[in-house]
Amino acid sequence: MNRNVKTVLAVSILFGAATGIYEFVLPYYLKERGFPYESMGRIFTVAAAGMLALRIIMGRLADTRGRKLFYGLSLGSSALAMWLTPSSISLLGQSLLKTIREAAFVTRETLHPVVLYEESRGRFMAFMGRTRGLEYLFQGVGTLACGYLFLLLGTGGNLRLAGAMLALAFLFFWLLFRERQRDPDPHPGRLRDLFTFEMHPNLRVIALSSFVFNVGLTISHSFIMPLFFSDKFGVSESTVAWVMVWHRLTIAFPLLIAGSLRIRNLKAVYIATLALEGLVLSASALIPNFYGASAVWLLHDLIGAGIWIPVQNMIIQEYTRPAHRALELGKIQAFGGVGTIFGPFIAGYLSARVNVSAPFFASGLLMVGAAAILALLRVAEAEAVVATPAALVDMEET
Repeated sequence: MNRNVKTVLAVSILFGAATGIYEFVLPYYLKERGFPYESMGRIFTVAAAGMLALRIIMGRLADTRGRKLFYGLSLGSSALAMWLTPSSISLLGQSLLKTIREAAFVTRETLHPVVLYEESRGRFMAFMGRTRGLEYLFQGVGTLACGYLFLLLGTGGNLRLAGAMLALAFLFFWLLFRERQRDPDPHPGRLRDLFTFEMHPNLRVIALSSFVFNVGLTISHSFIMPLFFSDKFGVSESTVAWVMVWHRLTIAFPLLIAGSLRIRNLKAVYIATLALEGLVLSASALIPNFYGASAVWLLHDLIGAGIWIPVQNMIIQEYTRPAHRALELGKIQAFGGVGTIFGPFIAGYLSARVNVSAPFFASGLLMVGAAAILALLRVAEAEAVVATPAALVDMEET
């Protein structure tokens, strides 16, 4: 593991802890300030809509001007948005700050796998799993910590703690990460080319599947996620914090061992685990008991995203063109990200007009639909890469 990978690994730990605090506390902060479900849905919807084009533009800029500047910028601006969140109690202010934070978040989401792939293609699955696994593990640590710091710091203090942790991550990254020299793009193209879908057919399939998946994901994994357990079962915030901790652990464990998996059929594993994730989510909405619903719900990442996330990323990195890697990944994420506009709005509507369980049930059904779209994938070449022992192809580690 070279210096850059170690730096990204350390940043992932701090980023995870800060995210665990922010995502758990924000819905309670908004509820504390008197925002109803539908207003929360609007805040998350505006944020999702505000950063779609940014994924593409930032991806292209990172291809032409380097990874470090924009990865670092994503950490710094996210830290600032988190720190300022307790300073506003208006719908407009919260929507703006949430948009800045989400824009920073998706910029890092685009560049994180690109950096790891370029640092060590042969060990990409291992490094992707390890960094993401530790990130989710420390999201659990952050969630658990703020669950017990509610009385001491309050919601506002916890949000500022998250901002301070990300500021530290920014400094750490900026001082230690060293930009790799890359060949310039011989065909930079025109501005309008940024918004075309001229890419490998597999990438277009994943983009379409991601759109449907993200509608489903953000119906359940938005402001409603902790409130589902609090409002449906009447449990305390500290009890919900424990559920959120286990939510992070159940995705962290499979990710941490991703590098040791020898997956022979990427397509089959991708489809099966995504479909299982959806079925489990829908089933959890139908269980009337807190412990039963929580136990079933916690399986969704353990048998789902914890396995298919590195598989999906491997396929994407293999089929993107080197000179356009961040741009093409940004396009996939932008198109898929359109789904995040609808999810929170639907969650607010279903919670207010049906019941608090309805978002979880609808979420799972859409994930199953996203899995069905993946039947169009053709990934024979990618399978051969994953099956190759990392030690034989890792030629770039320093």
